[in-house]
Amino acid sequence: SENQTRILTKNSVTLAPRKKQTRKAIDSLAVLPLVNFGGDENTEYLSDGITECIINSLTKLPKLRVVPRNTVFRYKGQEIDSQKIGAELEVRAIFSGRVMKLGDSIIVKAELVDVAKDSQIWGEQYRRSMTDIFTLLEEIAGEISENLRLKLSGDEKKNLGKRYTDNAEAYQYYLKGRYFVTSKRTEE
Repeated sequence: SENQTRILTKNSVTLAPRKKQTRKAIDSLAVLPLVNFGGDENTEYLSDGITECIINSLTKLPKLRVVPRNTVFRYKGQEIDSQKIGAELEVRAIFSGRVMKLGDSIIVKAELVDVAKDSQIWGEQYRRSMTDIFTLLEEIAGEISENLRLKLSGDEKKNLGKRYTDNAEAYQYYLKGRYFVTSKRTEE
């Protein structure tokens, strides 16, 4: 069977149970600013807004330390060196990705890296209609928590998918407003 290894002795082969390799839960994470890889400056709000929403969703999990938005946004526009950033922020994992709006669709390419092992834990590409942005955000937050091996209660799972509106258009306006308040605000 798959869970057995062969032990060779002089005259026989004995099967012994194979030790299961279990990965410990990762308890700290930095969600780096998603890159707007479509190049359209008018959709920069999406990459920033999605990043912020993922951070906000994951901070609801008591077993996970998530680096705050203001700290991770200083890495916006920089090359990603997971080990360097992980050491600077004292986290075990880094989430990064790219976002592109294509017509009425949104494409998100995402990956989760174990900093200590310098290895990818998980990666995925999503393509959804803009009207499904809430489902997309829930899926990404759920995948991250699952791949960090966090054991979540029913309430914690429910909190990951908590929505404050079901109106996708209103949500886009909200993201644009947050983008201009946090990224484009000047003294004037």
